[in-house]
Amino acid sequence: MTNKAMLNNFKTEDAYVIILAAGKGSRMGAAENKVFLPLGDATVLNHTCLAFEDLAEIKAYIVCAAPAEMERVKKLLPEDKYSKLLAVVPGGDSRTESVRAGIDWLSAQDIPSSSKILIHDGARALVPPDVILRCLTALEQEVCAVAAAIPVTDTIRQIDRHGWINSSPDRELLRAMQTPQGARLNLLRESLSAPQNEKCRASDDLDLLRQIGCPVRLVQGDTINIKITTKIDLYLAEILINERP
Repeated sequence: MTNKAMLNNFKTEDAYVIILAAGKGSRMGAAENKVFLPLGDATVLNHTCLAFEDLAEIKAYIVCAAPAEMERVKKLLPEDKYSKLLAVVPGGDSRTESVRAGIDWLSAQDIPSSSKILIHDGARALVPPDVILRCLTALEQEVCAVAAAIPVTDTIRQIDRHGWINSSPDRELLRAMQTPQGARLNLLRESLSAPQNEKCRASDDLDLLRQIGCPVRLVQGDTINIKITTKIDLYLAEILINERP
């Protein structure tokens, strides 16, 4: 599935999004991938894609899905409603491998190497437009990677492997990471091909970028931008979706 008309008009300043939807619902205790769970009048994935579909600053996006679920994703995202969807591409067994698949696919379309690329969790269906715009602005103003994050409000203790507290980090210096995260296409490509990262299974995209010396700028995220991972997350997301105007 490829939106061929869009492939003919790439520009250097364009912004693209890789939506990661190849995960499983193990922590949710669900029998299926959490992006397929109902949320409001659609699914989690529908709401995630619409967040970027409705934003003029986003040129296009792709969805990385589990190979066995690609047809289901395509049916959920018809072209007449999701006109910015370039393609549904097969993801990997880990987040890093799915990101790699997305970057490889975009690179094969001759997208300019300086294009802005955002990577977003498919399960973050409530991402506000201003969070996305802050990420794009940071990429335009600085040669760096960028990510959304929010301050930590709880007291955090670091423990040893036996459960004893061994330090108390200053929470003023701590941030809870969110997505979008991103960088220019050339930097993401370099981070994924670096020898030290070839077998890395990073928890997010910033680990790989920092390994090649790329500084990371954090921008203000939003507490509403939750990752729907547990049943309570889904319950909260349902309330928040229903409160939207």
